[in-house]
Amino acid sequence: MSDVSVPRIRCPSCSKFAPAMKYCIYCGAKMPEATPPPIKPPQTSVLPPMPPTIPSPSRVSARVTTPLQSVIAKDEISNLMQSIETLYERKIALLNLYQLGEVSEGVFRKLYFEYDSKLTTFLKTREAKIEELKGKLEEKNKRFSEISMKLEELEVRRKVGEIDTALYTQQADSLRAEEREIIESSKILKTSINTLETMFSDKTPSQIRDFENKLRDCLSNLEKLVSEGKVTEETFNTVKPEIEKTIEFFNSLIKEHKEKDRVLREQLETLQTRYKLSELSIEEYERRKRELQTEIDKIWT
Repeated sequence: MSDVSVPRIRCPSCSKFAPAMKYCIYCGAKMPEATPPPIKPPQTSVLPPMPPTIPSPSRVSARVTTPLQSVIAKDEISNLMQSIETLYERKIALLNLYQLGEVSEGVFRKLYFEYDSKLTTFLKTREAKIEELKGKLEEKNKRFSEISMKLEELEVRRKVGEIDTALYTQQADSLRAEEREIIESSKILKTSINTLETMFSDKTPSQIRDFENKLRDCLSNLEKLVSEGKVTEETFNTVKPEIEKTIEFFNSLIKEHKEKDRVLREQLETLQTRYKLSELSIEEYERRKRELQTEIDKIWT
């Protein structure tokens, strides 16, 4: 069998295609030398062009307009004030139970001092927070004044030709943006300070008056129980100064309401006297009496 891998050429004698050997296998004639087939250079595959590189967009973190920190701070302030008010109410409730004889002296002292300690801590935290926020507000106000002066200065420099309109606009816009931010943050600070300074904001004046009256009754009853030997002088002398302090605290919250109430009741008493002296008719007296009583009721709602 012939080697199919050997190339074939035409024999010059017999004209047959025979393997490219020295002699023809058919007629024995001498064969011409075979010319090796040209070797084609390997073709390099052309790859398609790469698409143009598009740079990834830079991630510019947009500034959140909603001040998350201020929201968190607002929640913290609300929780702090709620804790303070709750402890005041628990102390009043505990004193009431004690003077009614429903709590032993040992349990009363343990819980009362526990509540008092927590309340003292919260009140100190409140005072520190008020001072901190007032300091920040003062810094904001100072910076606001500085910006106002800088804006005025920029305006003058533009008018005298020191800076052109483009530079003036650029710097003025930046300052005004900061000015708006200061105004907004100052509002938040003022609201937070007001919340911290306003105790029992969710209570009506009449409810606060009830707290005060209940404490006065507790103090009076405890004095009687001491004289009867049902409450030790040690316990009474320990809680008395704090009770008096709390009474004064509640009184300060409704002091203006009390003054308005006093003035209106004096007017009501004067009205009754004038009626008794026949200066007023029954119709006029009743009308004015209803008006005064309505004003008194509004004070405590």
